[in-house]
Amino acid sequence: MPKRITLQCPSCGQIFPATIETLIDAGRNPEAKIQLLSGHLNQQICPQCRTPVTLASPLIYHDGAKELLITFVPMELNLTKDQQEKAVGELMRELTAALPRESIKGYIFQPRQALTMQSLIDQILQADGVTPEMMDEQRARAQLIETLIRTPQADLPAVIAGIDDKVDLRFIQLMSLMAQRLAQEDQRAAAEQILQVQQMVVAHSSFGRRLQARLERQDAIIAAVSADLDALPEEADRAELLDLAIRYGELEEREDYLQALVALVRPALDDEFFNQLMSRIGQALTSARPSIEMVGELMREYIAVIDQQAQAAMQNAASFLQALVNHPDPDAMLRANADMIDDALMAVLTANMQQARRRGDRQMETRLRDIYNRIIAFLDANMQPELRFVNQLLSTSSDEEARMLLKSDGGQFASAALIEMMDAVEQILESRGETALLDRLALLRQDAAALGSD
Repeated sequence: MPKRITLQCPSCGQIFPATIETLIDAGRNPEAKIQLLSGHLNQQICPQCRTPVTLASPLIYHDGAKELLITFVPMELNLTKDQQEKAVGELMRELTAALPRESIKGYIFQPRQALTMQSLIDQILQADGVTPEMMDEQRARAQLIETLIRTPQADLPAVIAGIDDKVDLRFIQLMSLMAQRLAQEDQRAAAEQILQVQQMVVAHSSFGRRLQARLERQDAIIAAVSADLDALPEEADRAELLDLAIRYGELEEREDYLQALVALVRPALDDEFFNQLMSRIGQALTSARPSIEMVGELMREYIAVIDQQAQAAMQNAASFLQALVNHPDPDAMLRANADMIDDALMAVLTANMQQARRRGDRQMETRLRDIYNRIIAFLDANMQPELRFVNQLLSTSSDEEARMLLKSDGGQFASAALIEMMDAVEQILESRGETALLDRLALLRQDAAALGSD
């Protein structure tokens, strides 16, 4: 359970409130487990100088589903054996008091012990099915990445060529994860350096070049499918979508085209769509049926993947929201988990606010509203200035007011950067079908371009 403490920054001396986790129950608080495994547990950011401060404390890790209980007392605390036993004993009493009586089994009284934080993480990962060999591979990748970061840019192509057989998708993903962690810790220069090295790895490795070619081809296919959808009549029905899918089924790259189609029009692919597909199979010539059947099988497969991903995203968002609601310092949790703030979280938060209102649970509704306002404030504080300004333009009460705001305040931004941000926002609005805002954005884009030519 999180505990409130007062902390003094070792860098600037600022005193500020903080929270510390000493009992991690993976079943009840999966977010704390994620923070532990990612190296962010009990890490605070000084509000004055932004220095990350990691708090050392005795802790217990519990996973009832795996009957796993591990105690850890950091050596740097220099506690005597009696002091260690007392600290662990207090945490054990706290754990057993929180557990249902029927769930207390023999393993509770025979906890494992971790001598180091890395040992604790290794034991948790092994219980999750991550083998020592897999952990060794991950460490080896991290060491290679550190070598690349220390390499002068002029020497990078030769060094990357020397490790060409080690570069794969996991290698690229680990670089992204490391950059993300550094950015969350407000070490943006270091994060940017990793991303720059990652670009070099993609450009100069065999896997990276194949990956880049694959991504470029996928982008081209998505653009082609989007163009085909745009070419359909405004009142296009499922039959016309089915015609398009069957046409894609005849292409050599049918899987990529059908996957893009499913991603772009998933809501329209309902029971009625597949009823029409079955009817089309029955009406087709015998020789044409296998191709149409394959289209149906592939689309159902892609739909299942998309729906599973969406469900997982919603479940993760719900777990994170529950942790936010119960956390004594939600702002600190938001700062440590900025990557969790997405459309899924906002959708789950909005739905929970509506349910609380319908139940008449004023206390929960107020708490959720407070979380909502904190998220909006966090996003606003961390938003690119150009994006913040575009949002202000779109939030005005009229097109004329928006144009006046652009004329008065738009000059503080580089025209190219502002237009680039408008184009990015346009893609988001198009995916949501927000026609009115799209019309305003198109008008403002013309004015922004004119500002740049003045």
